[in-house]
Amino acid sequence: MPNGHGDKKYGPHKYADHGGTSDCEHKCGCWMGPSRSGGPVGINPFGQCPGNPLDGQKLGGKEDYELVVDQRIADLEQRVWKAEEALKKVRPSKKKIVDELEQAKKKLAEAKELIEDWQKKAAELAW
Repeated sequence: MPNGHGDKKYGPHKYADHGGTSDCEHKCGCWMGPSRSGGPVGINPFGQCPGNPLDGQKLGGKEDYELVVDQRIADLEQRVWKAEEALKKVRPSKKKIVDELEQAKKKLAEAKELIEDWQKKAAELAW
């Protein structure tokens, strides 16, 4: 991580279970209500809580907040990169799609012509 704290892990937020709006018990600034939630910029109120380090040791100041945001950004960047790479593998070029469509239309026209020929021959045999 850019701030030198490595891969420090954080647990989830903790909200009161009374059904109303509740602030995170770890005092991180996030809150959860029956139909809305929020918190400091960059912090997911459903994700990792900068006030809940799993090792029990807070870094102090804004460092926990910054580390959680940095980790979240890095995770999202990695997920986007993986998704883009997977998309490249399955996304044919527009030219390839046009070429395949033209080939399919040609084969369909040939098949229709063949069916019409068979129908004519069958009609002639029926007489």
